[in-house]
Formats: sequence, C-alpha cells, structure tokens
Amino acid sequence: MKQKLILGFFLSVIIFPIFGQDYIKVIKPVVNIRFNPSTSANIVAQAENDNVFELKNEKNGWYEITMFSGEYRYIHKSVCEKTNYNLVLTDNVQLKKTVFKALGNIEDKAQSDADKKYPTDFSRNIDYFRLLCDKYKLEIMNKYKFQPPTYSKLILEGVKKNW
Repeated sequence: MKQKLILGFFLSVIIFPIFGQDYIKVIKPVVNIRFNPSTSANIVAQAENDNVFELKNEKNGWYEITMFSGEYRYIHKSVCEKTNYNLVLTDNVQLKKTVFKALGNIEDKAQSDADKKYPTDFSRNIDYFRLLCDKYKLEIMNKYKFQPPTYSKLILEGVKKNW
C-alpha cells in the first residue's frame, strides 16, 4: 500500500506536470482574461494573439488558466485553441535579467496601487494586488515576448543567480 502511495505521489507531482501539462494559445488579436467564467465578470487583463497559458480546467465554454499570482482566471474557448508548448527560456542572459528585474518592479507598483485603493482593507488589498500582478506581469511578458508559462522558470533562475 505504501509503495502505491509513493508511486502515485511521484506520478502526480513529478511526471504529470512535466509531460502531461495542457496549454492553450490565444488565436485572436486581443482577448479578455476574466475573474470568473462569465462575460459579465471583471476583466483581469488582456492577452494577445499567440499568448500561451497553462490550462487547468474547462468550465461551460471557458478555459480556466493559471496566472502569475497563482490564481485561476478565465478565457472564453471561442478565442483560444489547445496547443502543444515546449517550456523553454531564451539563452539571452541579459534579456532574462531585464525581464526578471522588470517583473520585480511591477510587483512594487502593484503593491503601491493596491495600497492606494484599499489602504485599510487587507482582504481587498491582497485580492487587488493579485489582480494587478496578473495584469502588469502579462504586460511585461508581452513587451519582451516571453510566454506566460516561462514565468516560474525565469523567476527560479533569477533568484538562483541572484539577479
């Protein structure tokens, strides 16, 4: 029994995220990413044509994706398609450093903006901070032509190399 649990853990934590990850690609020029799976839900950010996102689930005509904050956000199925994606970062170290630093600065901006909007309401402040991080970080990733799924890999490399 214990061996089966260890094997199951190994497969679910190690193998499936590496080999079994699903992705979607935006196929329209500008696409709304929403807070909930509804056209009346707040818009978190706007994705651009060819942006790739990690697919977590499908719900009633919507793709549930993972954003930079770790929160799930939603893109309508009609503006995306499932795709194969190879999670590779550029070899350009200077570009990676530039993007890493820009992402750190954007977190500071998101916190400052959240503090201005909700200075005394911690719960709303943190929710708004996460929403702004998703929006601002996607803007940075698009500016430098990095795909959203490479974010974690970039952050890990930057922290490891003390950029």
